[in-house]
Amino acid sequence: MMGAMMTRDEMRAGLAAVVARLGPWRWHNIRLADDLYTIGADAARLELRLKRFLRIVSDTVAKPLSQLRVLDLACCEGLYAIEFARQGARVVGIEAREEHLAKVQFVKEALGLGDLKVIEGDVRDLSRERHGEFDVVLCAGIFYHLDAPDVFRFAHSIAQVCSRVAIFDTHVAAGPVESHEYNGTTYWGSEFIEHADDATQDQRQGNPLASLDNARSFWLTRPSLYNLLIDAGFASVMESHVPTTYDAEGRITIFALKGKPMPIYSIAPPLVDSHERWPEALPPPPAAMSDRPFPARIAAGLRRLLP
Repeated sequence: MMGAMMTRDEMRAGLAAVVARLGPWRWHNIRLADDLYTIGADAARLELRLKRFLRIVSDTVAKPLSQLRVLDLACCEGLYAIEFARQGARVVGIEAREEHLAKVQFVKEALGLGDLKVIEGDVRDLSRERHGEFDVVLCAGIFYHLDAPDVFRFAHSIAQVCSRVAIFDTHVAAGPVESHEYNGTTYWGSEFIEHADDATQDQRQGNPLASLDNARSFWLTRPSLYNLLIDAGFASVMESHVPTTYDAEGRITIFALKGKPMPIYSIAPPLVDSHERWPEALPPPPAAMSDRPFPARIAAGLRRLLP
């Protein structure tokens, strides 16, 4: 449902007022009118990721965008939520930082996006009872800011509210450095520093490049991320390469699909019912490495790092 849009002059004045109060847009360059953007006409980075998200949804959901319910988790300054709302979808964006919420709210009002609802909240509190069910769930730029076990619970919560496709745009660990157990399953990855241990809560919430409050985050390896999503209740997991983006090394876009069990008639029943898992390329024990000649150790290390 589209409401009344602001005039171009009203948009320009409102944009200037928001920037004066909260600072400039840093992440999402949103086109408001032909010659008016939240950052500038020449800025282009996350916009390329938006093309990828739209293509995934268009190719995997058997309904027009205008008939979809879309959830944007940690929606930041709102680019993805706003675009899906402009396409006619009913969209809910959840965001914890007040300055981001205010910017999304301004664009919503400027464009008259009546079907965009913005909620202040912590995505770790996501639940079907509280938020409902969605055809599409966007999880872009938040998954790698969570620590264990929150990251595991979050994946399961996403699966509970998603009826068709969830898109995860996230960093993955280069190798299995450490592990955590969740629901009896071991997942591998690497720990990263989000904040200094002695940082205050205000300092943590004031850093838009890091987590809301946890001092450490846990980046899953590709195999563990794939396994986690299947364990959470998705039927298949795929990685998107085209449309291309200018992503940092180690950042990927994968989409997980919900599906129903299907009969397979041409293979043995045990294979039909089996639950294959992606194996981790675990490093050998220290003794096994030290017994090898030095060139062999270098080669083994490179094989673990290279795709």
